[in-house]
Amino acid sequence: MDQAWVLVAISAVVLVAYLFDFVGRFIKVPAVVLLLFSGLALRAGTDGLGWQMALPGDLLPVLGTFGLILIVLEGALDLRLTREAAPLIARSAVCATLGVLITGGIITFGLINWLDASLHAALVSAVPLAVISSAVAIPAAAALSPRLREFVVYESSISDIVGVVLFYGLLSEFAGVGQMLTRLTGEITLSALVGLAVGLAVFWLIQRIEHHVRMLPMIFGITLLYGLGKITHLAPLVMVLLVGLVLNNSQLLGRRFAAGPSYEQDLDSFKHLTAEFTFAVRSFFFVLLGYSTQIVDLLTIEAWSMAALVLACSLIPRWALLRFVARESTEPLLWFAPRGLITVLLFLGIPAQLAIPGFPRGSLMLVILVCALLLTLGVMRNARIRPPLESATPVVSENL
Repeated sequence: MDQAWVLVAISAVVLVAYLFDFVGRFIKVPAVVLLLFSGLALRAGTDGLGWQMALPGDLLPVLGTFGLILIVLEGALDLRLTREAAPLIARSAVCATLGVLITGGIITFGLINWLDASLHAALVSAVPLAVISSAVAIPAAAALSPRLREFVVYESSISDIVGVVLFYGLLSEFAGVGQMLTRLTGEITLSALVGLAVGLAVFWLIQRIEHHVRMLPMIFGITLLYGLGKITHLAPLVMVLLVGLVLNNSQLLGRRFAAGPSYEQDLDSFKHLTAEFTFAVRSFFFVLLGYSTQIVDLLTIEAWSMAALVLACSLIPRWALLRFVARESTEPLLWFAPRGLITVLLFLGIPAQLAIPGFPRGSLMLVILVCALLLTLGVMRNARIRPPLESATPVVSENL
């Protein structure tokens, strides 16, 4: 393809994504939904015209990983840790962890009985389908009240972390469940300590470096941290989350780490740059994800049946967890459990020997699309019920 057309395509994606983000706020449709359908429409158009545009094999995984890092960092930079928020954090953590375990267990049972998969292969395929995608949930949560938005940010981020740790734990060789749990606990603890140390280092650097280019190297330093954590088999998302929480909660560091007078202004600049990067990477990922999907794979009965099974296994346990564990209203949070970026990344990481031969290829994209549409339903329903909820709980919203 001519370089000029490449520049046109890249610029068009960013500008159209910005338009979707602006328009989506008025029509109550998350921009991610519009981006996915744009990619599908683009694929249908190019196929109809006989144009072939092959994507590099590693493009989606690399782009998705970078987007995941930025999304978790952006979400953490919006969270304030207070004593009043502790119960909310605990409930969202329990809900996220049980959600992955229960939903993954039910999907595993279905894959074993329907596709005659082995237990190991079924578990490896079920975990990605059980994880809530923070890449989709966090941007859509902007339409919620502050309290519900924080619940979604914590739940989806923790769900990502639990899913990634469990997925790669299942790919490792262990003598038994006890050894796996012991090793995972050690990895998470060490990752939290490393994330805390790096967060303190970035906190210090923001106040000390006076060079006109300083925020961008910090973002890529955090990306480097993720890569090193992945190489050393730690929990890199835990590190990224801790870095963001440290930076946005400097009031908890004590007098020894007191923030300077310009820290809040510098932190705002860091947040804005992170948001800009996140927007661009997320836009390209979801457009390319839609484009990389074969339309014919979405039209099979097997794909729709598998997608229906996964959605049923996801929504029913979620309703129970929200009602009895998180003690939150099921509306609109029931629909804020989309599958997306993290699901695709983990699925692409399944080794060939653990792939289930009969798994319908189109079902993964169908699950993502239907979850995105249900998320749209949740945003629309929230627009109708939000005013009475906010007026009924003003004190909680202010504290959080």
